[in-house]
Amino acid sequence: MTNPDEPARPRDYALQQELESLREQEREGHSTPEEQRRAEELERRLHVDEHGAEVRERREQDRAEDREDEEYRSRHRH
Repeated sequence: MTNPDEPARPRDYALQQELESLREQEREGHSTPEEQRRAEELERRLHVDEHGAEVRERREQDRAEDREDEEYRSRHRH
């Protein structure tokens, strides 16, 4: 899972800002069907980006654990 203390990536931040703006228009009743579709698209993209970041982080952790395991095995070989 991504760390909430990490700064958001610039692209994600821009998408989130646009989504918030579209949601505000929707709450005020000024949203068009195109804007509603755009908001749904942004939500999907942000979700995909978040999932991708979690997968990358998990892979990095797995690689680090593999390196540690290999180092341990190499130190304990006779």
